Amino acid sequence: MGNTLQLVVGAIILALVGGTILALLLNRRIRGRSVLRALATVPFLVTPSVMALIWKNLFLSPSSGLVNWVLTSIGLRAVPWFSVLPLQSVTFIVAWEWAPFVMLVILAGLQSVPNEVLEAAKVDGANAFMTFWRVVFPLLRKPYEIAILFGTIFIFQTFGEIYVTTAGGPGLATNTLPYYTYRTALSSFQIGQAATLGVIGVIVAILVARGMLRLMTERATSERI
Repeated sequence: MGNTLQLVVGAIILALVGGTILALLLNRRIRGRSVLRALATVPFLVTPSVMALIWKNLFLSPSSGLVNWVLTSIGLRAVPWFSVLPLQSVTFIVAWEWAPFVMLVILAGLQSVPNEVLEAAKVDGANAFMTFWRVVFPLLRKPYEIAILFGTIFIFQTFGEIYVTTAGGPGLATNTLPYYTYRTALSSFQIGQAATLGVIGVIVAILVARGMLRLMTERATSERI
């Protein structure tokens, strides 16, 4: 469960940061904004195993990856990412896939912010950062809650990225609950234990979702009062 927790928390944080930056950039009035928004959603639409293969062979390959080519071009050593930083590499790939979803949710929230509020902040002398942090960010609480809720539920089930890139290794470095369930069932053929692990995973996901929904409901009720 430790690897699973690290994967979920890390991917959620990275996706929230990346999705927020994308939403802020694509909320501006720029030429070709609709095309850029469509392109930004591609990582979320591509099958996870395919996206993991792209990152494994095209970007993070120790011999021919684009990232290592950049590192060696500036005089640094190539890094075998899936050997040295396996869980962090998988976490980044998962966050890359979920950042567009966060972007769409936050972008919808940004477009619902009244222009009068932004204009009032400018009149008061607030810069762009202070306007976002003091004015816009508090109004985006519900979109962030939705992004965290759905992200937690689905990232908890991450399997394809691990199967394609690290196969749970090296050692047990990326052996999360879904992958361990798969290996228990189809490698060790311990069907009963695998079924138990599957039930545990479903219970954990339900408890997390129920807890977050309850928290969101309580906050909405307190605001009405």
